Amino acid sequence: MARSVSWRRSPSDAASWHQDQSQTAIIYILRETGPTGFLLKEEGETKKYKVFLGDPHTCTCPVFHKEKDLCKHICWVLLKKFRVSRENPLSFQLGLVEREINELLQGIAKKEQRPTRRAIELAKKAGNQPEKHATGDGREVLQQKEITEDDVCPICQDELLEKREPVTYCRYGCGKSTHIRCMKVWAEHQKSTGEVVIRCPLCREDYGQLTDLQAEYRTATLQKTRQERRDDIHMGVVCKGCNQSPITGKCYR
Repeated sequence: MARSVSWRRSPSDAASWHQDQSQTAIIYILRETGPTGFLLKEEGETKKYKVFLGDPHTCTCPVFHKEKDLCKHICWVLLKKFRVSRENPLSFQLGLVEREINELLQGIAKKEQRPTRRAIELAKKAGNQPEKHATGDGREVLQQKEITEDDVCPICQDELLEKREPVTYCRYGCGKSTHIRCMKVWAEHQKSTGEVVIRCPLCREDYGQLTDLQAEYRTATLQKTRQERRDDIHMGVVCKGCNQSPITGKCYR
């Protein structure tokens, strides 16, 4: 299969530098346009950039247009979203052909098993849904699913158990967790585009009200401030008995 850009045996100095940058940058996925298109926003920045992986890769950021090489946004998608190793030649190519793109997609498919609406409905019929209760408005609320070592935040792509940031979860769809801060960024972007209902980034079900999420974020911020002064508040840790988070105390499991 012919390439529009030549194969590189090693990363350029610019690509290597931007790979370094991508490892420390906090970047949020605001929207996915197909399997290899992403709208990104970096922490502390107001501008949003579109990244598309293909032959060649493209990004709307000024660095990409100036250097004509991989920018930190493209590197972040390759290294963080698709978990491509820096030693893998696919991580520093200017573009990837269809066969190589499929390799990336197959790798990420093994990592994340996103529940579709159909899967959720089948789980309900089979009785495999997490325990739930009803709210004042009559809607059923799922219990939060246990966070495992393989779980990553679908917005910032960090491992949930590794970063230990406060989390929220999808109460009406899949029961999976997301960083509260990331979910707030996601929800505010959805609202800015005219969306009426905030959707879960994983299962696309109703996530709840933006005002509730903002209040949860304020509470989590206060708790995090308290944690910085104390060593017995464990942010991002969920109790296996009652699903409470954070856990307070010096002895827990």
